[in-house]
This record gives sequence, C-alpha cells and structure tokens, in this order.
Amino acid sequence: MRKLNFGIISYAHPHALRFASQIAGGKNTKLVAVSGDGSNADVARAEARRYGARFYKSYEELLRDENVEAVYIAIETYRHREVAVRAAEEGKHILLEKPIALNLNDADEVIKSAKKAGVKLMLPFNPRFTDPLRKAKEMLDAGEIGALEYVNAISENVKPPIFLQGLDMSWFLDVKKSGGGGFMDTAPHGVDSLLWLTGDVPKKVCADIGAKIYGFPVDDIGTAVLEFRKGVFAVLTAGWGNPKGYSYGVEMKYYLVGSEGFLDVRTAYPDFTVYQDRAEKVYWDRPDVRGIVESFARAVLRDGEVPISGELAKKNLAIVLAAYGSSREGKPVKLDL
Repeated sequence: MRKLNFGIISYAHPHALRFASQIAGGKNTKLVAVSGDGSNADVARAEARRYGARFYKSYEELLRDENVEAVYIAIETYRHREVAVRAAEEGKHILLEKPIALNLNDADEVIKSAKKAGVKLMLPFNPRFTDPLRKAKEMLDAGEIGALEYVNAISENVKPPIFLQGLDMSWFLDVKKSGGGGFMDTAPHGVDSLLWLTGDVPKKVCADIGAKIYGFPVDDIGTAVLEFRKGVFAVLTAGWGNPKGYSYGVEMKYYLVGSEGFLDVRTAYPDFTVYQDRAEKVYWDRPDVRGIVESFARAVLRDGEVPISGELAKKNLAIVLAAYGSSREGKPVKLDL
C-alpha cells in the first residue's frame, strides 16, 4: 500500500510531538511538510529538520504544496475553523486536534467545508484506541456484564500544559484562544469514550467546573454527571488535576458497572515505573496515537469512513459546552442531540 503524505500545521498543541513521530514512522504515512504557525515555531522548524520534512513559515504556504495530501492541524483552538476550512478548500484531508472549534457555528463551517470539498475529516480522541477500553467495549457489546448501568470515568487527568518544559503553552490560559481550561482541554476525550462505550447520547448534564487547584485565569478541573437516553448514568472527571511532580503525565481510569458484572480499568496505557531521584511512569507503548493515524490513513487511502467524524465531534463539543453552561448556571442542562 502506498503511503499518505502528511503535513503538520503548527506545534502549538503538545500532541503534535507525538503525532509527528507516529506519522513519520507509520507504515502507511509519511511526514513531508511542517508549518510554524502559532506558538512554538522554533520547535516546528527543529522537528521538520529532524524528520527531513520541508518547513514552511505559514500554513498557507504548506497548503499550496501539491505533495501534501493530508494535514494534521495542531494550531491554537480559536484558529481551527480558519485553518480547517482553508485546508478543505485546498483539497487536503484533515485530522484536526480537539475540540473541533470554539463554538457550534464554527464546527458547522468546518464540517460543511470538508463535505463540499469531498475530503475526510477526523478528530483524534484517544481513549477508544487504547487496548483496555477496546477490550471493555467488546465485552459490553457481547453482553458479558449485562446491560451497562453506570460509568465512573477519569479521562483525562493530566499536568497543566503550562508545566511542559521547552514549549510555550500560554495560550491554554487565554479563554479567547482555548475556549476553556482543563475541562475543555481534556473532557472531549472522555465524552467521546462515553458516547462510544454506551452507543448512546446524553439527554441531560450537570457539572461543576472551575479554577479549583492552581488559581489559573481558566478552569483547571471539572466533574460532569451525564444522564443518557437509554438510562446509563456517567460521572466524568477531567482536567489538569495532576501536580507538577506527579509521576503520571496522563491518567485514564474507568469503572463500568453492568447489571451482571463490573469492569475495572485501572490504567489505559501499558507502563512501568522508574524509581531514581523520583518516581516516573514510562509508557512503553501508545497504541492510541498509532491507531488514530492508521485509521485515518486507511480511510483516506481506501476511501472509507473515518471512525470519529466531524458530526460526532460537534456533538462532543455541544456536550462540553452544555457542561460549562450547567456549571455557570448551577443547574442541569438538557441536551437535544
């Protein structure tokens, strides 16, 4: 099978580092271009040199490169609509960092642009590509724990991006650029996993989200209770809850309670612990990023369906925004998805 030629637009989001490695080393993908838009242009230039990709100062230049067939967009969230629409207009397939946009109108524009251009649009929500959750999904679908009744999920709990060394992550603390803080940054992963595990959508959400730990100008942690149409209740905690010295960079845990059994997913990633001056968790494999890139590349190369569409990402954003609304108003918010 031939390889899909990728360009990476911006290293503003730290996920670009992991996606670049996977795209460059993927069996069906090749990293051919990088642009330095937004934060961390110096990192983008260094990464282009590292992988032997062409470097462009702006995404417009990159999009004019006829060798680029698809783009992974990791620019600041407030520019997602602008860049994704232009990518679609240039006929590039789009793997777009989450959330899809700052608001639902912008999400609609991204979705419509991709459809009009006939290009694939996918969002990279990680949990459904981890091995333990894929196994849990198989067991749920097979009825091994009966009807799913309750989910308690921590997905994801991470260190604040501002703590990352060597990267400028200050835009995460500007709500006009990020759309929100720790909950906006990490809850979309958990929301997608709940939609996928339940095969359903929530009809009501009640949430408490705020700057509770670090005193940032944006929220750092939040908890949402979601009531699904078919009766499942889920509690989702997400945000920047891990302190600077904590050994885990990312934490995902799921308790899945069924009418006839219980699944306890203690960690979504295979890891081991290194004890030296301090304890550090090392992830020896990240099948989630590999699965995202490979499934997107297959969809493009074989003209198939992407597993996480723009429409699904819009529902995800609607749920997250409703959670923020509930937290502000101090009461549950009904959803019509």
